Amino acid sequence: MSLLRRSLRGLSPIEARIDLQLLHDSWRHSPGSLIGQFAGLMLLGWMVHGWHMPHWRWAVPAFGLLIVWGVVVLQVREFNRFGITESGYGTWRTRLLTWHILEGSLWGLIAIALLGVSGSEWRMTIVTAAIVYGFTIMLVTIHDWAVAFAGSVPVLLLVAGRLLMDGSDSSHFLALVLIAALLTCMGVALGVNRRLREAVLLRHENAGLVLQLRDEINKVTQAKARAEAADRQKGEFFAAASHDLRQPLHVMMLLSSALKPAIQGAEGLDLLRKLQTSLGSLGSMFEKMFFVARIDAQRVDYRATALPLSDLWQRLDSEFSVLCQSKGLRWHLEPTTEWAQADDHVLDRILRNLLNNAVRYTESGEVRLRARKRGPWVICQVWDTGVGIPRQYRHRIFDDYFQAHNDGRLSSEGLGLGLAVVRRLSMLGPTPVRVLSRPGQGTCFSVRLPRLVPATPAEAPNDTSTPSNIQHADRLPIAEAVATDGHNLPPKAAAPEVPTRSGLGLVLLIEDDPQVRESTALVLRQAGWQVAAAAHPDGAMAEMAAMQDDGRLIDGEMPVALVSDHRLGLDVTGLQVLGQLRYEFGEDLPALLLTGEMPAGLTEDAAQAGVQLVSKPIDAEGLIALLTEATANAPMDAA
Repeated sequence: MSLLRRSLRGLSPIEARIDLQLLHDSWRHSPGSLIGQFAGLMLLGWMVHGWHMPHWRWAVPAFGLLIVWGVVVLQVREFNRFGITESGYGTWRTRLLTWHILEGSLWGLIAIALLGVSGSEWRMTIVTAAIVYGFTIMLVTIHDWAVAFAGSVPVLLLVAGRLLMDGSDSSHFLALVLIAALLTCMGVALGVNRRLREAVLLRHENAGLVLQLRDEINKVTQAKARAEAADRQKGEFFAAASHDLRQPLHVMMLLSSALKPAIQGAEGLDLLRKLQTSLGSLGSMFEKMFFVARIDAQRVDYRATALPLSDLWQRLDSEFSVLCQSKGLRWHLEPTTEWAQADDHVLDRILRNLLNNAVRYTESGEVRLRARKRGPWVICQVWDTGVGIPRQYRHRIFDDYFQAHNDGRLSSEGLGLGLAVVRRLSMLGPTPVRVLSRPGQGTCFSVRLPRLVPATPAEAPNDTSTPSNIQHADRLPIAEAVATDGHNLPPKAAAPEVPTRSGLGLVLLIEDDPQVRESTALVLRQAGWQVAAAAHPDGAMAEMAAMQDDGRLIDGEMPVALVSDHRLGLDVTGLQVLGQLRYEFGEDLPALLLTGEMPAGLTEDAAQAGVQLVSKPIDAEGLIALLTEATANAPMDAA
């Protein structure tokens, strides 16, 4: 920050916000030093009241200090009431500099008065006090080197000048010490202020996507607090911004798929394929970062239930047996009949991340998953014969973005968030994770869980042909969810028979974002569905009636599926909209709920309503596959 800057004109918006915030911080934190200075002034008065000197020489500048402090207190009250606007920047900065210049000058005059009558033993004390004062001002105002300069230079120069006027060598030496302290003080202030300003600038650039977090990310004024606050605010930022950032990516993925029929040449199709691959990688990175942010923002709940590990083992076996086979590794899964008290979704994510890590860093040999009973605990272990973890890196492997074997930061090796997610998830419940490793021989990760014993042998999941009655909500197929609760539904009136359909049938699409709505409707129409799209249910039904009137739909044709966004406004959600449309067209009608965020309880609410939850961003092929499966599995009267 420039010493003479009294206006924000000519600065970029980010730099203007930084300077304004630093001025806010100066008026918020600097007045705290007045209490210590007032106490020091009182102590000084008590110490020198018996000295043989005209007391007005130090009492007048001391009285001046009291006046300056009184004015500052009034200014602080005004600041607390009204704050500082951009138009008032010059006024408040002038007040700040004037305050510190006057304060430093008055303390310097007091020191000069005392030096004139003090003995050699007191001279060293006064010089030391001046140096301490200068460095204290530098520390208090470290975020603004100009203020540190204005506060410390007057007192140090006045004291040094008074010492130079004396004829003794000791006084000249003390003056040189003060000048050296002044230069050191300014050098430290400039260096720290430059690094602090660069860090704040970087943080502001990242926070520019969400202006509502602008004030929160400017509260840090020192290095350690800045690092801790940056981690916390990063999580809050990504969790709050995840929906808004997913929307354009979701649109791009849909439109890239819709573009395929319009491209004829092989070169254009190859470029489109590369574009879709890049968008898919970007979506995967977003998903990992947003999931970490959701955990940091405490938006992931831990709900422990009685969990049969055999069900989880079966899911992991079907995925990682194929993954290991494709890489030429042996996959060994030891069957288990143990039950644990754990959150199915959290434990699934922990073990998947550990297994993915094992496959990624194992070039030959095997990957093994097993469970061991240890008293009241069940120990889930993931073994591999990979490269292992060097001892010097073991304390860092759970840090964000750390990869011991990816010095080049290749994106193909991941982001380094897998084990960071494991660490965060393990802290949600009683699931501590331990690691044992030997470089060149392999690694073993262990997850400890509370062990449960089924009440009767019949409850243990020995028969794999019998599905477990404990299933995670977001993995329950839509048709199965509807069938499970079907006995609670009121009798459904028979719908009139429709001899044929327009294409694959009619889909009602509810989406309040015009770009997302148009791109989603486009890819569905290209796949063969008719689409009645609107921002609210009444608009969709009006569009459906208009399509029947102009012949685009057969008279009497009913929707075969519903698709809705979750966040549709301040007072309505996608689940409420889907409930309204099902009341109109049938309680068993297949429904997809698209969401760019995952608030607590949404998974359970969607499962209870028989709605399939779909996370954004999703490409056109994935959306079409889900919709096709939902309509194919729907009861005949619902379709």
